Amino acid sequence: MTAAVSGVEVVEVPESSRYEAREGGRLLGVLTYHRKPGSIVFDHTGVEPEARGRGIGAMLCAAALAGAAADGVHVVPQCSFVRNWVQEHPEYLPLLERA
Repeated sequence: MTAAVSGVEVVEVPESSRYEAREGGRLLGVLTYHRKPGSIVFDHTGVEPEARGRGIGAMLCAAALAGAAADGVHVVPQCSFVRNWVQEHPEYLPLLERA
């Protein structure tokens, strides 16, 4: 899964269990995860201080959630940023794993 907006590319790096946001090869942010049978757990989202306020975290969330939907797995948002972002974008609520 790859997404590009205004020069920023978000790509999944499965061997590192994370999504990366890059601009011109420079790493701007990451969203890390680990997989469980039938679900993906989003652990942490981080954006470099100089890149904050540009929507990088939102781009990472959108790409990661689209990847989960494409893979047909449920999402466990342990990361508070992802959890809050999903609450603000209710179209992604059906992806959440129900306890």
